[in-house]
Amino acid sequence: MQVVIDANIIIAMLIKPGKSIDIFFREELEIFAPELLFKELENNKAIIVKKSKISEKEINQLLTILKQKILIVPEDEFVRFKEKAEIICPDPKDIVYFALALYINCAIWTNEKKLKEQGKITIYATHELINTFNQSLFPIKLYILAILK
Repeated sequence: MQVVIDANIIIAMLIKPGKSIDIFFREELEIFAPELLFKELENNKAIIVKKSKISEKEINQLLTILKQKILIVPEDEFVRFKEKAEIICPDPKDIVYFALALYINCAIWTNEKKLKEQGKITIYATHELINTFNQSLFPIKLYILAILK
């Protein structure tokens, strides 16, 4: 399954690892993101550090691990889909994610309910992806936490 991941999913994983991180590392999940994703994460790093109660160094280590799983797509590859994305995207700050999803022809993984207010792109919240896979999840977060120690 292919999905474009929204920054809110990564932020949530960094603040409170849980089921989203288990889903993230599923082999059958191919995750795409625009370059904008890591700019958003960098802009929110202070909030992530404060809410997660882990150091910036640990956040950077986790981001390095997460980056290995995410396929970054340069915006110039899908820029031609931005106009259509502007029409269908319910939130202007997420147009780039919609354009990428249109380019790849896949769903978006986000917990922003507002993005479901359209009918062109499938939107999965974390709990919906869990239901889609409908099987027990390997607790990969324990593995990541062990790496950080």
